[in-house]
Amino acid sequence: MKLIQMQCNRCQGKLVWHPDFGSIEACVYCFHLWDENSNLSRKDDRVECYTPETFAMALDVLEFTTRPHIESAITFALKAVEIASMLGVEELEMRAQLIHAEIMIRKGLLAEGGRILQKISGWAESHPHAYISARAHRHLSVFFQCLGDLPRALEHALHSCQLLPNDARPQIRGNHLLLMGCILARSREYEEANRSFQETLDIALETNQLQIALITLNNMAYAQYEMGNTEEATGIIERLREFGQKHGLPLNPRILDTIARVEILRGRYEESERTLQAVIDRQLDRLVNEFEMLPECFITAAMAQRLQGAYGRSQATLDEALRLCEEHGFAGYQVNIMEEQAELYAASGRYREAYEEFRRFHAESEKLRSKEREARAKVLQAVFETEEAKRASEYYRNLAFRDPLTGLYNRRYIDMQVDEWIRLSVVSGAPLSIVLLDLDHFKQINDTLSHEIGDTVLIHVAKILEAAAEEPKAAARIGGEEFLIVLPGYDSKQALAYAEELCHTIRSMDWCPITGTLKVTASMGISTFSDGLSRSRLLTLADNNLYQAKRAGRNRVVG
Repeated sequence: MKLIQMQCNRCQGKLVWHPDFGSIEACVYCFHLWDENSNLSRKDDRVECYTPETFAMALDVLEFTTRPHIESAITFALKAVEIASMLGVEELEMRAQLIHAEIMIRKGLLAEGGRILQKISGWAESHPHAYISARAHRHLSVFFQCLGDLPRALEHALHSCQLLPNDARPQIRGNHLLLMGCILARSREYEEANRSFQETLDIALETNQLQIALITLNNMAYAQYEMGNTEEATGIIERLREFGQKHGLPLNPRILDTIARVEILRGRYEESERTLQAVIDRQLDRLVNEFEMLPECFITAAMAQRLQGAYGRSQATLDEALRLCEEHGFAGYQVNIMEEQAELYAASGRYREAYEEFRRFHAESEKLRSKEREARAKVLQAVFETEEAKRASEYYRNLAFRDPLTGLYNRRYIDMQVDEWIRLSVVSGAPLSIVLLDLDHFKQINDTLSHEIGDTVLIHVAKILEAAAEEPKAAARIGGEEFLIVLPGYDSKQALAYAEELCHTIRSMDWCPITGTLKVTASMGISTFSDGLSRSRLLTLADNNLYQAKRAGRNRVVG
């Protein structure tokens, strides 16, 4: 869809036009509709100028148009709701309310936006209306992302893509896929995120959405940076720069910060500082719709200066970042500044001050998390007022943590919970063990019998594990034929006895009705938590022991 931008003759705001709409144009700011052929704009009552058909056309364009000034955007949204109400078409009212809810959330009015979205979601399910339901889930995903609840944000993002009708415009699908990719990346599901980003990029290039393509490339680069993939990240930022230059698109501070971080990853600290120089000199303020990104850029610049050994410049940059935070209330960034300040003290040999700053950083981080938890609870209580809504919310959240084939927990749940189990083990002094389990010669079952039989085996093994892992134990499927069992309160000897019994249960089950003459056995590796052991190290030790069990002949346990 190609949008042509002009100026509204009423408010002098941005006007957008779609060739499929004939002569109709619509203003992004005052929601004024302009039809040159019918002289529509000269009528006094703007609401009565609309028909359901023309208003639906305007919504098609305007619900995906960025409105950078939040106050004018609110006026715009209320005008859309007013027009929809006057027309008396429920579907259009819901679409207008979606715009209203999205802007409420952008403004930080989460409870108000969340309540509107709950109402719309309920309407879409009861009628049913797949498109509006998909859009409601998309905005609910943003809502939960703002609350810091990534599992629920991801669950709604997935629903938004699944429910979107096949005949939805490519731009809409790209809009949903981009959000899902961002949430997957924040959840550290980088491979899945990259697939979403790549599909979004393909759509953006095919439909000439240059700004969306630029944003998507930036997200792809940052995901590779997070993974530490220097070569891949470098290739994308080079493409980013070329794309912006080719199409005359300025690189905003968010993109420049990504480029600078990749340059730090490459060890090119001077280049990183030069990349952010325009931001440091405050030359890009006029281009920034998202002013809150500036402190992040200053922190990155301070890091690049510190790594060059330019401690004085680094301190001055951090001081400016702190001033920005205090002036504009960016509490989260103030905590990040403390962390970088501690690194700077340590680099310049001021170790006592570094230690004290790290202590401040950890204390303030915990205070901030506590405030965020309290704020989140208040918003959720305001939005999910009824027991039905609460139960529905818990149901969907549970789905996001479950493997669809076996019903066991998935890898996402384990990644999120293991750190908490470790924390509880440290606090209580109780032992904690894990069992990593892999089915032996499972490929032979798939290849000889069928993947359907293989799935049946996995389901039956899952039932065995579920029966053996009553709370507080937990069982998860973390890969194709790989499972994990968490054993709070079990020391290494208890875990070994538990795994030996489980191994015996699997091999002694009568598998003949399912696999015929093919046996089903499992190899298992155990690891037990001890002080200083991280989540990744705990899982690596179990994986190493599993490998030893495989090498020793399979169908056994190594602890």
